[in-house]
Amino acid sequence: MPTNKTVLISLIGKGTEIQGSKGYLKTKYYFDEIKDSIPTSFFGSALYEVLMKQGHDIEKWLIFGTSKSSWSELLYLVEEKYHDEIIELYDRVYNEENQDISKSLLYQWEKTLQNYIPGIRLILVSPLDYQIYIDHMINEISSEERNVVLDITHAFRHMPVVIAFSLMALKHIKNIANIKVYYGAFELKKNRFDNDETTPVLNIDFINTLDSYAENLAIFSNSGYFPNILDDLGITGMDKTYFWLEMNRQPRTDLELINSRLEEKMNANDHIAKISEYIKNEMEPLIGASLHRRMVERARFFFDKKQYLKSLILLYEGLIIAVGRKCGIVSGHDYERNQNIREYIRENKNTIFKGQDQIDAYYNLEYTRNAAVHGSRSRGTQNFVEQKDQFETLFKSCIEIYEYITGEKLC
Repeated sequence: MPTNKTVLISLIGKGTEIQGSKGYLKTKYYFDEIKDSIPTSFFGSALYEVLMKQGHDIEKWLIFGTSKSSWSELLYLVEEKYHDEIIELYDRVYNEENQDISKSLLYQWEKTLQNYIPGIRLILVSPLDYQIYIDHMINEISSEERNVVLDITHAFRHMPVVIAFSLMALKHIKNIANIKVYYGAFELKKNRFDNDETTPVLNIDFINTLDSYAENLAIFSNSGYFPNILDDLGITGMDKTYFWLEMNRQPRTDLELINSRLEEKMNANDHIAKISEYIKNEMEPLIGASLHRRMVERARFFFDKKQYLKSLILLYEGLIIAVGRKCGIVSGHDYERNQNIREYIRENKNTIFKGQDQIDAYYNLEYTRNAAVHGSRSRGTQNFVEQKDQFETLFKSCIEIYEYITGEKLC
């Protein structure tokens, strides 16, 4: 069941002071969620109220600001009937923030506000301290499943950018289920000087789509796992296809269907078309390929992604099958057939391979595969399992052997 535990993150800037009076100018933020507007000089307070009405359990509210931010405006988060109890401290905060508020006074203000708003945290930052946001969030956000709501309305423009990228990293460390981004778009008012006109509030929900693209494209690019990014593109139910591909089955019909669906999406001139084109180009070599070609193509894919064990196993097995196909060894079960192929190679290596260099490379690949799979030392090939550059040279040499045996030039 989705959690309603939420961490709200706000930035508080410097408001426009009311001439001849204490306090800051307010604007009326209109929220579609409640079909109403809320007047405030600090957007975060209005958002907090709306989230509470929607049933969010706001466990933490992290408010980042500078020494000159309008911290005193947080008074209006507290019910008016309690204002007399804290008005003296409010005056001190208001007077000091116009110069440079001290950490000690801000801490006192935070502790007082926590009596009325549990979980509120006032975090003083320097505009040029870019890592302070992630350092605080990593300690403040629970490792249990939480939603995050980010308010990017106030403060210097670069601050919410740094926070947003920090959250992308934290999603992998913390259990962040969902990220919402809100912006009180004062500049979208038709007349900024009309105090009666409401300010639109943007719930930028496309952020989650972009985040999903970024994460699932990274997964695909580094592991070859495609169901998630296909889901993002509206091509669903492809987990079985991927499983079959991993198990070296032959899901040709499913791969052709994926290819066809991707081609359909490439007709538009938008981001979906470009992502679809990228996925299609990466997967197309697998369609209609023989088993050994598909294994070697995937070996190359995993080699490029530094997944050396998978690439080693796939290349060796693909090479064995390719020799068997060329020499017509197809009888018996797969294991028996492959054993027969290995014996055939031992007896006919001088006619199968082009010279002693290819023979040596093939046997080095075989010994390296056995040593890597079993975690053991292998006679004379220890350098291939312990020195990356040596392994990479061996891998490329065996790709050339595959091309020689099959007569197929890999792209």
